[in-house]
Amino acid sequence: MKKTVLWILLAPVALITGALIISYGAGLSSDIKIGGAYDLGPVPDEVIQVQDHSEPLANASVEMKELPGHDDLVFDVKSKIGYASGMDGWVWKLDFASGEAKRWVELPVNPAGMQFANSDRDRLLVCASRLGGEEYPPEARVGLYEIEIDSGEYKPLVLDLPELTDPGEPVVYAKDRQDAKPLSQLSGDNSRPFSLCNDLAVSSDGNRIYLTEPFRREDAAMGSGAVPEAIGLYPHGKLWMYDRGQNTISLVLDGFTFIDGILLEESGEPGAPAESSVIFTETTRFRMIRAFLTGEKAGQYEVLQDNLPGLADGLERDSEGRIWTGIIKKRSGLINLVHANPWLKPMLLGLPQALLPVSKATGIMVFDPTGRQTLYFSMHDGSHIMDISVAVPMGDRIYLPTFKKSARGLYSIPLASFPTLEGNH
Repeated sequence: MKKTVLWILLAPVALITGALIISYGAGLSSDIKIGGAYDLGPVPDEVIQVQDHSEPLANASVEMKELPGHDDLVFDVKSKIGYASGMDGWVWKLDFASGEAKRWVELPVNPAGMQFANSDRDRLLVCASRLGGEEYPPEARVGLYEIEIDSGEYKPLVLDLPELTDPGEPVVYAKDRQDAKPLSQLSGDNSRPFSLCNDLAVSSDGNRIYLTEPFRREDAAMGSGAVPEAIGLYPHGKLWMYDRGQNTISLVLDGFTFIDGILLEESGEPGAPAESSVIFTETTRFRMIRAFLTGEKAGQYEVLQDNLPGLADGLERDSEGRIWTGIIKKRSGLINLVHANPWLKPMLLGLPQALLPVSKATGIMVFDPTGRQTLYFSMHDGSHIMDISVAVPMGDRIYLPTFKKSARGLYSIPLASFPTLEGNH
């Protein structure tokens, strides 16, 4: 009965959509997979209760206005230098002493998540992937790259991954169950190219690098290239771990949906493996999850945040251990409807992206160190800043990367703009 009512209500939409598909020559790509029905609940009361309606993001300051839209930022406080992964294909160098931003290193494909390789901060690790709407030569490879800070020279570390069957459901591989594959043994018979290297986290000793692959598809891309996956909601997101010393790659998580931002947690126990768990955003399911790699719960996971008000992207911790994330887009009623009724998705995927109703609202959220309690939430209408991919604490300010190609400048806001966070540590 429910489905019949929906057909009656949506029949005009279906007819118009069908006409548009024919008119524009669009259609559902054969390699875009569609997941099962998924019911999104209302935004939790505890999130609504801490929402700041004063829109402090509307007053974010802008400097280094030559900097294009970018996905991530890292800072070397001692040298007063930062690095931004620009949407123009370049890693940009930010000089806070002079206030200038300059193109620094151009990678074969677009830079995304970044971290320093070690505590010396003499090398920069960068996930690099294709960006939707851009053309790349066949030899331009997706994967993990390392840049020497002094010389600006880069080299690829991981470009290929083991060919494995998607499980179709979430799987967490405990530390003692991870199958380490030597990169030297990967060949055309047992491997595939990295589809989309999105974000990364580095162990405290610098030996292990965790890499998120939100989805696998031959034409995978960031930005507009990821929109079909956000609609399809198929569980083929993966987390990989590259061991530098052993030159091996291991699968850590599989069967999740759009694994994006990631944080590592250490056990602190003498002799125990350093990483006891990982926290990550399951972006298109509007969730944040902890997966246990060691201990009594090894191989299990728990949902820390569910039914978030928007697409939570990258994750960062501040000096107090609190977790910050960017809400790149606000959640819409349409996405609630189509996820609950996946039979609508082929029609929606057939539309040109320019016709999809996409909110301009963007925001940030802050959680306590455990990730279980929401401390702060603010949404901005997009009139001043758009598409916040992550919130990066540095000193007495919060920096706000803007994943919008037309954006210009480095946006930030004083930490003092969030008085409700005082004492929450």
